[in-house]
Amino acid sequence: MKFDLSKINVEQYTIAGGSALVILVIGWVLAGWAGTLVRKASLRSGRLSPTVVPLFAKLTRLSILVVVLLAALEKLGIQTSGFFAMIGAAGLAIGLALKDTVSDVAAGIVLLILRPFDVGEAVDIGGKGGTVTAIDMFQTKLTSFDGVPIIINNSAVRTSVIQNYSRAQIRRIDLEFRISYGDDIGKARAAVESVLEKERRVLKDPPSQVNTLALSESAVVLLARCNTSAVDFWDTKLDLTRAIKESLEREGFSAPPYVRWAAAQ
Repeated sequence: MKFDLSKINVEQYTIAGGSALVILVIGWVLAGWAGTLVRKASLRSGRLSPTVVPLFAKLTRLSILVVVLLAALEKLGIQTSGFFAMIGAAGLAIGLALKDTVSDVAAGIVLLILRPFDVGEAVDIGGKGGTVTAIDMFQTKLTSFDGVPIIINNSAVRTSVIQNYSRAQIRRIDLEFRISYGDDIGKARAAVESVLEKERRVLKDPPSQVNTLALSESAVVLLARCNTSAVDFWDTKLDLTRAIKESLEREGFSAPPYVRWAAAQ
């Protein structure tokens, strides 16, 4: 088979190709600009949660790019009806091949609808604790409390136990202390209770508790339990740990060494 190049309108195809390229370039720039505009406008309005703003920006950009691509194809003389059929078939094949990725996208949509957490909140997801930095279409990103980036697939987030520390109004503090078997338990309890009463961040309701938790192999274990506001949790816990230790030492108590008895052979 021989092709008659003289029948091909090179000028027409060159113009069409150039026009399609211009449409793609301008569309790409406009899509990026529109996504940025939507992001800034949404954040400025304050009506949308910062969690969903990135998703809206991405959807805006992708929608414009799809329209631009269709316009470029029309300019090249390609029928978009057949293109849609091809996309449908390809989408089915890709969906089957990337079912885990599709599952992540679906889970991300569910997370954005249910909103068990928002960007900036402190959470624990399946044993991974940190501050939420982003929720995108495929992954949820955290920064651990010691500054390490954590990335979790949305499908894993959706099926994990989620603890949202930021949405708690009141947090309970449990502190354990050890005294010797020969020590006066009542005196030790009084020393601990005195520290809790003087700490202004400890809530009066519900009331604090100090009592014997366990009798270990080498010591009597006391439990100090109190409540504080969520924003004061860590500072209060650390300060109470130090204050109770110092109070017990002033009263003559000292933590006995750990002893583990070995079974006779």
